[in-house]
Amino acid sequence: MKFLFTTILFIFLTGYLFSQSDDDIASSTGPEVSDSPGLQGAFGAVTIDGQIYNQFAFRPTLPLGKFRIALDMVLYLDENGKLRTDDWDFSSLEAIKNTVIDKIYYFQYGKYWDNNYFKVGALDKTTIGYGILMENYSNTILYPEVRKVGMEFRSKVLGLDVFGFTNNLKENFGLNALRVSAPAPVLDFLEIGFSWVGDRNQYLGLVDRDDDGRPDLVDDFPDDEQWWLDTDGDGLADGDTINEFDVDGDGWTDSSFTFPTWGIVIDPDGVSTKPEPINIKEESKSFNAVSLDLGLPLVRTGALNVAIYSGAAALIGKTFDPVDSVEVDAGYGIIPLAFSAKFGKLRFNAEYRMIPDGNFEFGYFNKTYMTERATFQSISGNQGTIITKSEKLGTYGKQSGYYSSLDIDLGKLFDAGVVYQNLNGDQYDSTSNSFQSAANQSFSVFFELKKGKSIGKLVEYKMFYEQRNVPNPFDFEYSESTIMGYQTSLELDNGITLRYSFIRTFQDANGDGDVMDKEDMNNMINLETSFRF
Repeated sequence: MKFLFTTILFIFLTGYLFSQSDDDIASSTGPEVSDSPGLQGAFGAVTIDGQIYNQFAFRPTLPLGKFRIALDMVLYLDENGKLRTDDWDFSSLEAIKNTVIDKIYYFQYGKYWDNNYFKVGALDKTTIGYGILMENYSNTILYPEVRKVGMEFRSKVLGLDVFGFTNNLKENFGLNALRVSAPAPVLDFLEIGFSWVGDRNQYLGLVDRDDDGRPDLVDDFPDDEQWWLDTDGDGLADGDTINEFDVDGDGWTDSSFTFPTWGIVIDPDGVSTKPEPINIKEESKSFNAVSLDLGLPLVRTGALNVAIYSGAAALIGKTFDPVDSVEVDAGYGIIPLAFSAKFGKLRFNAEYRMIPDGNFEFGYFNKTYMTERATFQSISGNQGTIITKSEKLGTYGKQSGYYSSLDIDLGKLFDAGVVYQNLNGDQYDSTSNSFQSAANQSFSVFFELKKGKSIGKLVEYKMFYEQRNVPNPFDFEYSESTIMGYQTSLELDNGITLRYSFIRTFQDANGDGDVMDKEDMNNMINLETSFRF
């Protein structure tokens, strides 16, 4: 109770020191955090790891000139009133670092379009260049179950436009990107850009709640960083020398827990333990990608901007040929010609896309990359076969087709957007164990009430749906590339808002090759009443 009281007092005083007021913004997938100076609080219920918690949140925002910091300090209490200590862990220097980092929702300098800009924290929608490698990546889609604190920056240096990115400082730079663009030499009416994206360790995509390096699905104690093995399944860790005297559960006291005393019988057949699960802090699988693009502005007058562009990208690493089950090189993709137009709030893109030799995916690092990054293909006991997203690239053969996107202003109240890709060519068919002619399609859509608008008491509404690289996204057969959600807010009184949000993602949790089981669906539900003072 002393810790709880001290924490609440600290949060309240912090918010009081930051008190003033301005506008609000809502994250696309994270909490409702104010973009204006002042203190915003909330209370309600949230689902984390399938368990319902009562939450008490304090979200102060402090502006300092071009700097702005927004904190997200939340207490989660279970049905017994017990504090969820995962978010307030001060047991080690590493735990303290992660606890402090988690409390920063964002720390920002300037705006994205400024010559100098950086942001630390929630990154809701990151696209690099024309999106051939990274398109609409988000590090908040699993919030609050998984909190990531990323970083991005943009700067003008010696005539170069430089952009940098990392998805999570707690991963010690797991997924990173760098882009450099500038007018082309001699032909300065062209803009040339080079991009690199690298995942230092794809295994970091496996959920590890206690951060002990052993993924939850093969960790016998997923909420205790000290232990991960329980050979006999009695709830006592193999390494717990104080309480566990019979590791293998055969009824005999293990010899390591006895001493030469008359009358004590030690285990006569020895102690056989389960093998160690994978430690993703020691084992890794990296993957890299590079791209080169050219852009030619045609019209830049007032609200009208028209340009053509082209680009090429290569995925650098290994994947698997599903027919022969051998490692092969990842492939490359080409956009020989593309067109973009912006007129006021209407934006349109059209691209012709080619995958000449297969083993490639456009926009590889996308909104669902966190859930596709690595999964268990099969699990037996505390051992499992991990399959990374890069290892699935072999299912794509030679393909070509088109991609288009449209963001449109629907009058005074609503905005909407739609993205559609239709590639045709060869696709791996597991039934015949061969490549067959098939479609490779992607589809996403969003619809939202404009910021600052309202319909009666409705002050916020947005919905979105996305599915990538399937034969027909309009069959709505779920895959790991599927993400959907909506959120809505009702104003109850001045400064008091009732907010409900729902997000569903999919991950093959039991390693059976599909996402149709109940445990494969990850539902994040948040119901809260927020207030400002």
